[in-house]
Amino acid sequence: MTDETITLVEPELPQLRQMVLENTERISRNEQIIEQMRKKEIEEERKRREREEFWENIERERALAQQKHDRDISEMRKILKEADQLIKETAEQMKETDRRMKETDRQLQETDRLIKETKKQVEETSKTVKEMSIQFMGRTGHIVEGLLSSSAEKVFQEAGLDLHNHGKNLRRKLKAENKQMEVDVLLSNDEVAVPIEVKTNCTKEDIRKFLHQMKLFRDLFPEYSDKEVIGAIAAINYEDGVDQFAHEEGLLVIRVNSDDIFFLDPFDREALRRF
Repeated sequence: MTDETITLVEPELPQLRQMVLENTERISRNEQIIEQMRKKEIEEERKRREREEFWENIERERALAQQKHDRDISEMRKILKEADQLIKETAEQMKETDRRMKETDRQLQETDRLIKETKKQVEETSKTVKEMSIQFMGRTGHIVEGLLSSSAEKVFQEAGLDLHNHGKNLRRKLKAENKQMEVDVLLSNDEVAVPIEVKTNCTKEDIRKFLHQMKLFRDLFPEYSDKEVIGAIAAINYEDGVDQFAHEEGLLVIRVNSDDIFFLDPFDREALRRF
């Protein structure tokens, strides 16, 4: 290259450099733009895939929901069918129940009528039985009194007491003092008098009444006032604990054994009550 040529080129170098710089900057910007576009494409691709996945999930969930809906509809139809059948059966049962209730009501009315009739018959029978029972108990009482009266002396003799029978059903009354007493059987000797109360079935209330009556004995039977007075109770049957109650009250207790023979319970003479 000649000097002249160098002289001609040198003035253009700055321009060339400037052009190179500009081209370099332009290339750099283009590369940045390309990089941005590439990133944008990548981002759009990612969003596209996300959209596709989103809609796939939506479609999958829709399909599952449709399947569940179809199952629910099928199950509901089944339930409605069963309910309809149940309603029909219930209606039939209600008709049958209504029929039975009417029949039961009729039977109850008939039963009520029969109960009223039976109650009336029972009342009439009870009245008759009560009257017969009173008559029977009265007769039985008289029979027991008669049996005891005839064997009382022997009963006490076997117990070591020599007593004489003064009769049965002895009644005394003091109108002025409103006092009265009946002694079923009365035994005595020179020292002791023993009024005996006779019962077919003896209760505690019978014992209490007899004890109350015994308080009147000396006033109503003054001929025995100089004697020691001891009470005795005789019965075919003693209700539970009544015989023990009589012993505790200081009474002599007379029983009937399986051979219809009277006998006197063992006693402590000192423990007997004096009236």
